[in-house]
Amino acid sequence: MAEEVKTAAGQCGNFQVLFCTPSPDGKLESSGGEVLFLLREFLHSLSCRDLAPERAQSADYLNALRHLSKAEDLSRILARELFDAFARMDVFPERITPDVEDGDSRFLLDTAVELCRFLRQLDIEKTAAAGNRKIFPGCRKLFQKLPEDADGLLKLLKECDPFSSGQVFCYRNQHFVPVEPVSVRNVSGFFGYPGVRAAYAEHFRDFARGKTNLPLLINSLPGYGKTSMVISYALAEKNLIPILADPDALEENWSQLISALAKRKDHKFVLFFDDIDPAKVDWYSFRTNVGGAFAPPENVMPVLTANYEFPASILSRGRKISYPVFDELRCAEMIEDFLRSFGMQRPPDNLISLIGAEYTGEFGQKKFTELSPRTLIRHLKVYEHDQNKRRTMIELASGEMITRPDPELFYEFNINLMRTLYGEEYIQRLLKEKLREL
Repeated sequence: MAEEVKTAAGQCGNFQVLFCTPSPDGKLESSGGEVLFLLREFLHSLSCRDLAPERAQSADYLNALRHLSKAEDLSRILARELFDAFARMDVFPERITPDVEDGDSRFLLDTAVELCRFLRQLDIEKTAAAGNRKIFPGCRKLFQKLPEDADGLLKLLKECDPFSSGQVFCYRNQHFVPVEPVSVRNVSGFFGYPGVRAAYAEHFRDFARGKTNLPLLINSLPGYGKTSMVISYALAEKNLIPILADPDALEENWSQLISALAKRKDHKFVLFFDDIDPAKVDWYSFRTNVGGAFAPPENVMPVLTANYEFPASILSRGRKISYPVFDELRCAEMIEDFLRSFGMQRPPDNLISLIGAEYTGEFGQKKFTELSPRTLIRHLKVYEHDQNKRRTMIELASGEMITRPDPELFYEFNINLMRTLYGEEYIQRLLKEKLREL
């Protein structure tokens, strides 16, 4: 009995090394939830053997642990807590092997294995009988799935990494959930807007290399491809992970979300708030934590997109990317890039004009609801799969009569769209600015 108490006391020390930190009042506080609290008290009850009937005994803590782990195996719960403990100490399972010789990594691994082995080999029946308490039958198998060696523990820890099961994640209910965005494509699949694309490529490349984590503040009219460009250019850098966060996290859960990402220094995160309405956001948390009293951790770069302009107080905290309005010139620019992707080094102007005129013609026939890069790409997709259509357009481009897209059509559509989104006052301001330029 004395040897068992001594061993349990040693496991209390292992628990403290893994999960506890000193509080300002000098007490040791454990991280994590109720499972860690019960496990700590369970180990303490084994080490002190206080059999006073009015005190909670080891059997009582076993029953409570059994109740908490009914929905999920206790080994999984404890493995997640161990993963978080390792991450807090900048030790990550994918970077260590069972034969690692690094001091801190080896020490943590051995400490965790020792704790797991002790719990797995514990005589539950004997432990429960010592306090004259009854235990639920499920308690007998409570620790049986815990690993007994470094190989088993590392395998379990790697399975607990939330970022090991995907490339893009959503942040929901304080958890990171893998998602498969449908609009992602290779960056070579974007056409036109060379200045915008160059700004994306440069900024994400610099963040991946640790040169900057300055927030990106991106705005344009709807349908310009902001969402797909952000995710595609982020994934083009191998060590970046996009996190899609709800706008609520900008206001209420900012600190919690940032703290969770800051712990994972083995990754760089693009924290993406998509399609927000700047006028409806309470910017207090963002202004405080980005360029205010605090700054985002070096492994986190916020990216915000909107169909509206950002306030000046927010723009001063990041880098602005604003798309030029999609007109007949941008349309021709995109078509030319598209044709180059088929191997045409110098696409004929007549061919570009014909394709643009066909596109605006289909808009006039109500085949599209908007004139935008999104619908133009949809239109150009037809040429990718229809060789006869490509051949016909090339033949027509050699003729004498060449139709061209109507600039007035783009102008009227854009003015009406801006009037709907921004109001008449915005249109009047644009007109005044144009008059000043004249």
